[in-house]
This record gives sequence, C-alpha cells and structure tokens, in this order.
Amino acid sequence: MGSIQESQYSDFRSEVVAGLSFFTPKQRIPVGTAILVPENGVTKESITPAFRPITIRGNTFQNRIWVAPMCMYSCQNGMFSDFHVAHYGQWAMRGCALIHLEATAVTARGRNTPQDAGIWSDAHIAPLKRVVDFVHSQSQKVAIQLQHAGRKGSVTPPWLGLRLVPDEFDGYANQVQGPTAEPWNENYATPGEMSEDEILETIEAFGQAARRAVEAGVDVIAVHGAHGYLLHSFASPATNKRTDRWGGSFENRIQFGVEIIRAIRRNIPETMPVFWKISAVDWLPKGEGWELEDTLRYIPILAAEGVDLFDVSSGGTDRRQQVQLGQQYQVPFAKAVKDLKLPNVFVAAVGWIRDAATVHDILSNGKADVVHVAREFLRDPNFVQRVALSTGTEVTWIDQYHRAPILPLIH
Repeated sequence: MGSIQESQYSDFRSEVVAGLSFFTPKQRIPVGTAILVPENGVTKESITPAFRPITIRGNTFQNRIWVAPMCMYSCQNGMFSDFHVAHYGQWAMRGCALIHLEATAVTARGRNTPQDAGIWSDAHIAPLKRVVDFVHSQSQKVAIQLQHAGRKGSVTPPWLGLRLVPDEFDGYANQVQGPTAEPWNENYATPGEMSEDEILETIEAFGQAARRAVEAGVDVIAVHGAHGYLLHSFASPATNKRTDRWGGSFENRIQFGVEIIRAIRRNIPETMPVFWKISAVDWLPKGEGWELEDTLRYIPILAAEGVDLFDVSSGGTDRRQQVQLGQQYQVPFAKAVKDLKLPNVFVAAVGWIRDAATVHDILSNGKADVVHVAREFLRDPNFVQRVALSTGTEVTWIDQYHRAPILPLIH
C-alpha cells in the first residue's frame, strides 16, 4: 500500500500526516501541551512545572511526564509487532511527550527472556519503524532503551517465575555473559566471563543498534546502565572481580560504559539526545558495592562523553540488597545528581510515582527535571490528563477526542 500524501489545511479538511500507510489527521498542537491564555494570567511561567516545555539538544518536549521503559516479553526473534503499535499507541494518543520503548537487546544473547525485543540485525528496523511512525503520527516522540541483560539473561517472564529457560524452549543459558563467572542466584545461569574480543564486539553492537534505531526514526537513544544488567555489573565492584583492564579500579570498571557511549555517539546525529539509566546505589553494606559517591563521580564522566539525561534508579545488582522502599524512595538520589549542577545535563526521577501530588512535588521543588512513570501508566493511560486536571492545567487532547476534555478543577 502506498503512502498517504499530505494535504493542506483548509476550512473543510485537516492536514494529513504524510508518508504513512494509513490515514490520520495531523494534530494541530502536540497532544499534552498546556493551553496558555496570557490575558487570563495563564502563561508558561505560571503553569505547573509538569507542563512547562523542556528542550534537550534542540529537541523540545511539551511536557515532563514521560513513559518509562517497561519490558513486555511479547516479541518473536526480537521483532516488534502489532501488539507494540497498540501498546505504545495508547500513550501517544493521550499526551505523553516522550515514550520509552522497552529494553531492546543489542545482541540475541543480551535478551532477558527469549521474548524480549531486539535490534541486533537490520531486519529489526522495519518492525520498529512501524511503532515509531504511529507514535510520531500522534505528535509524540520516541526513545528506545538499548540493553544487554548480562548475567540475568535466558530466564522466563516474571509471571512464569523468572526461572532459567532450557535450550529446548529457546533458552540460551550457555551463551549468557558477564564480567565475572558468577550467577545472580541459583535459578540463573552461570555466565561466561567475557573475553576481550567479546567485550569489544558488545561495544560495537551498541553502536550498530543505535544506528538502526536512527534508521527507524527514533528521537532519543536511552541506555540501560542499571539494575545489575551488563553495563552496571561491569561498573559495580560487587559483580566485577576482573583483574584485567576492564576490572579492579573505578576507572577500569567504568571504561566499558564509557566506550559504549562513544560507540553510540559515533553512530547517531549530534542533535540526538542520549539518556542513561543508572543505579545510584546497590543497597549493600558500605564498601561492598556501588555507592552514591561512585554515581556522583561517574555521571560527570558520562556527561562529558555525551549523555544528556540521567534516569536515576537503584538496586538490582546483588540479591543481598536491602532496598529501603517507600514514597519517593529513589528521588533523593535524583536530587543528589541534580545538585551537581552540570551544564546541559538533565535528571529524571523514577519509582512509585503514582499521583499528581508526587509529580508536582518532585518538579516544583527542583528534585528532578522530568518524571519517568511506569506502572501508573499501565493502570491509567490517561495519567497525563489526570495530572493536568488535578493541577488546574488545561491541556490539548488529540483532535479526534475533542469531546473528551473535562474542565480543570482549579482556575
């Protein structure tokens, strides 16, 4: 089927999004944009911070409530499908300025589960582009989170118990990799300690994955450098026991991540933002793992290599972790990163962000620049509108839903 050609606005028809295989009107204003009425005192400065635009490397996002990456375990051979068009499309139509696609493996052996998304070959570009095109058609932007599971690979999805998958069920336990030959726990594979060649091949795989993502049209490259997956397991002394140039000192342990950013930057436009998800702490006793001091030392190095935003999470590295769960339990780590005051570096807060009051508190008190929301978007795809309604902010909906908006509670 040929692409739909663009038509012009008139009094009788809407402009059409060009270049698609389906018809959809072009949104007059990006969905989720605050409606400003200066004569009534509603200005960019007066609205709640969640709806103040933010610009990163020349890319402007109309609000600061973004969909966090969430694994869906719904791919065959790493390919995105109609499921993902529908899944991510729901948020594109409801005003999320940036939608992170799920963790997408840069190599087949780098998947968490056999059903993870992947981008290790050029064949993955076209299915990914279908998802990206739909999100773009609804006026939103797309980030893809590049990932390598490391020693957490070849397990079942969570609802099946995160057990090791046997070879006869498409498992790849004998291909699982890590910095050190030590398993996450007794239910996981014992990884092979990566050789020098395997490390260099993986660095290049991240670069090529970024190139493919650019070809698919994504707007932002995000890197999963947290939660005990491969990148963080190299950085943390709890999981990296190597004695070569990739282990031992802090400088050696972080070099893997530094080289990955360099490979990505070589393969993407200068104007494309790069985000990095980091575990701020391992939640282990002092001296046994990655600590906040390490994070605050690492982030300026990554920023100098071209990382624009840090998504600050924690934990996931060691099964002995003692996570101190609670309301905004990870936000102090984001605030500590923000307090570094690095120029042109932005910070995202994540974790248990469930209501408008929390969003408002984080953003209005300078704890982070944006919020990444996960489970609450699964529960309520209209979370952006819910935040707007509760903070008295009038925002745009997609034109086709022009009957949907409810007047704000506050004026």
